[in-house]
Amino acid sequence: MTAPVTAGRLFDQIGEITLRRVLWLFYERVMQDELLAPVFRAKLGTFPKDGWPVHMTRLEGFWRATTGGPSTYRGQPGPAHQGHGLEAQHFERWLALWDKTLREQLDPPEAEALLKMASRMRVNLERFATLPLDKP
Repeated sequence: MTAPVTAGRLFDQIGEITLRRVLWLFYERVMQDELLAPVFRAKLGTFPKDGWPVHMTRLEGFWRATTGGPSTYRGQPGPAHQGHGLEAQHFERWLALWDKTLREQLDPPEAEALLKMASRMRVNLERFATLPLDKP
């Protein structure tokens, strides 16, 4: 019987190398997606060059912190999504690609735990994404 997945245990179960692999594969897929790629390309440039190494380092820190691992992440994900023209359809596609990547790369309990986290985050990210830039 497997132990239940908790935030602290989740990072330990997934591991840093696997988490990094999942994130890079996911964003490689994002950059091949006709709906999402233009948004990311406008902000970060060509994958995996331009602004991507810094962005991926930030995302790795975010997901390490979120899953109970060591991290110095101190960002604000909500406001970072403002002003990019994101709508509900972008978040739907983001979650669908995230789900596909997780299910291919992780064991079911870890994949489900990360999907649930992302689904909860979506509400806040989408709320911020639709605010005008002058509103926090």
